[in-house]
Amino acid sequence: MAADERQAIRSTPNGSRSAAPTLDQVAEHAGVSRSTASRAINGGLRVSPEAQTSVDAAVVDLGYIPNRAARSLVTRRTSSVALVVPEPDERVLSDPV
Repeated sequence: MAADERQAIRSTPNGSRSAAPTLDQVAEHAGVSRSTASRAINGGLRVSPEAQTSVDAAVVDLGYIPNRAARSLVTRRTSSVALVVPEPDERVLSDPV
């Protein structure tokens, strides 16, 4: 499967389904490289104001929403917090009568 075929599917307001825009499409629309688009979206420091403006406009025009699952795979961080609450064994593992 080619990289451009591996797009997420999203629902549109009228209920139809369309492919979600990719980072590559945002970069192409903005006229910048993929890495520049990524840095602009993620708040990188080494992005010119012109590039930042064009990437921001491309994000709005295309309706790009970063994929949080993909981000967590790359960064190895989920930004999630787990809460463990102990329960007595009798409540969970009681014998049926």
